[in-house]
Formats: sequence, C-alpha cells, structure tokens
Amino acid sequence: MQISNAKTKKKSEWESLADINLDKNKAQTVKKYSSVFDIWKDNTHKLITKTEYQTPIYLQAYNQVHAEFLHSIDNSFGTYYNWQKQYFDKMKIDQKVINACEKLCDSGINNIFELMNAYANYKKFQANLVIDYMKVGNNYLHWWMDMCGKTMSFWNSQLNR
Repeated sequence: MQISNAKTKKKSEWESLADINLDKNKAQTVKKYSSVFDIWKDNTHKLITKTEYQTPIYLQAYNQVHAEFLHSIDNSFGTYYNWQKQYFDKMKIDQKVINACEKLCDSGINNIFELMNAYANYKKFQANLVIDYMKVGNNYLHWWMDMCGKTMSFWNSQLNR
C-alpha cells in the first residue's frame, strides 16, 4: 500500500513551532505578527512593563535593608553607650574634656553632613545628565529614522519615474 505525499506532508520547523501547546488540554492561541520588528516591539514592551512593576519592589527591599542596617548601627551605639557610661563615670573625667570632645564630634559630624549633601547633589546631577543624554539620543534616533524614511521615499520616487 502506497501513501500519497499529500497525506504525509510534514510541517516545516517554523510551522511546528507555532503549534507547541503549553497546556495539553487547551489549544494555544498564536498571535499573528506582520514582521519580526512587531515581535521585538511586543517583547520589549513586556520586558519594560515587568521592569516597571519590579522596580518598586527592588527599591522597597533596598530601603528595608538600609533601614535595618542603620537601626543596627544605632542599636550598637546604644549598647556601647551603656558600657561607656559605667566605665567613664568611674574615671571622673573633667567636664571641660567632655565639652571639647563634643565640639570635636560636632565638627566631624558637620563635615560628614556636608560630604553627604555634596554626594546627594552629585547623584542628582548625574541622574539629570543621564536623562538629558537619553533624550538627546532619542531625538537623534527620531531624526535619523525620519531622514532614512525621506531617503527611501526619494529613491522610490526616482525608481518609479
């Protein structure tokens, strides 16, 4: 018995990829794209949407870790404070020494605050600079695509004469 080619026609690799079912009981709906760029655009949109959704989670997790870190440092100094108070109270340190130590510590803290403010301003400047560069890049990309379109239109008009 001979089987005709029409009955045994095998699907191409690309056609069989479209028939893959994730769930054996349900037929998978296959989107019809008109170009590869549509697929890329759709997947890029999905990735950006997922990233936008995940970003607050990452920021919240970082914020919680950072807050716990700062709490741990504060807790450590609280513990050290109790120990030092007992130790230094027994030494009967002169109040002038304590006042001088306070001035020294305040000066150091103020310097640290200035450095922290400078760093925060630097990070704001850096972020604004990156955003500005991205805007310039996007404007350049739009200009370039417009020029390519105009060039292609010109060539097509010259070929169709």
